[in-house]
Amino acid sequence: MPGIGVVVNPHSKQYKENPEKMKRLGFIVGDRGDFASTQNLLDIRCVAERFRDRDIDILALSGGDGTNHRTLTTFIEVYGQKPLPKIAMLRGGTLNTVAFSCGVRGTPESNLSNLLFKYHEDEEFETTQVTMTKINNFYGFIWGCGVIYRYMESYYQLGQGSPLNAALTLGHAMGSALVNGPFACRMFERMQGEVAVNGQAWPFKNYSAIYTGSVEYLGLGFRVFYHAHDPGKFHAVGFSLPPRNVLPYVPAMFIGRPSGCPNLLEAAASQMVVQLNQPVPYTIDGDLHEPHDRFEIGIGPRLTVIVK
Repeated sequence: MPGIGVVVNPHSKQYKENPEKMKRLGFIVGDRGDFASTQNLLDIRCVAERFRDRDIDILALSGGDGTNHRTLTTFIEVYGQKPLPKIAMLRGGTLNTVAFSCGVRGTPESNLSNLLFKYHEDEEFETTQVTMTKINNFYGFIWGCGVIYRYMESYYQLGQGSPLNAALTLGHAMGSALVNGPFACRMFERMQGEVAVNGQAWPFKNYSAIYTGSVEYLGLGFRVFYHAHDPGKFHAVGFSLPPRNVLPYVPAMFIGRPSGCPNLLEAAASQMVVQLNQPVPYTIDGDLHEPHDRFEIGIGPRLTVIVK
């Protein structure tokens, strides 16, 4: 059998705090798969070439959303026209929103053990289909600039990521928004530019946030991207609101319903072009990227993800 290839990010939160956990993953794999700990993008490319040449059946990723984004971008480049193997998101990072959206639960150790057992016993996997988006030359599931980026930046400034720190950051932002305080006003600083979705220009000329998702959840249980399951589509959102004016629409965002807000636009999209007057930093799957002024977002590969 071609086998399973396992890629682990040693810089993810769990493995930096407890390197023994990564060693345990290597022990679990043993000689039943190909185990690789990657230090940088060059390492990932070398591993991708090796796994492609071996024609592996399953690519198992252990890290968070940022690890998945960086690793899958490299694998897509290396594989070219060759279909990717099935993907197993083992979790193990600061953010595991994409894995959660796909229905993956449990620890990296339990997920990997189950994966190896079922594969070598030739048992059937439960899988789901998920589509990636292509953002310029990157691939990911959740992209955003404006409020989305500044939220992630503030979250990381609290130190090691955790659900508690994510909730504290959100609480701080909402409390500040109630009084249009300086923290919220900084997060909602406007971006001047133009947005076109499916070839149609959106009417606003400035935005507090622009973001997209091809999975349902944005994080913290917010089911923002309810168009994510539309075939061949991702969910595009943009709003032009001061902090306090967003608060009445937060419940709709949480449960995944149209907000009804005239200053918040959203659509099922197959293509989106964002041209800003000034470069801004942005995030893909929680990974922070350097400023850019133009974003071309389209449909990427459709992956088969192993749930359990």
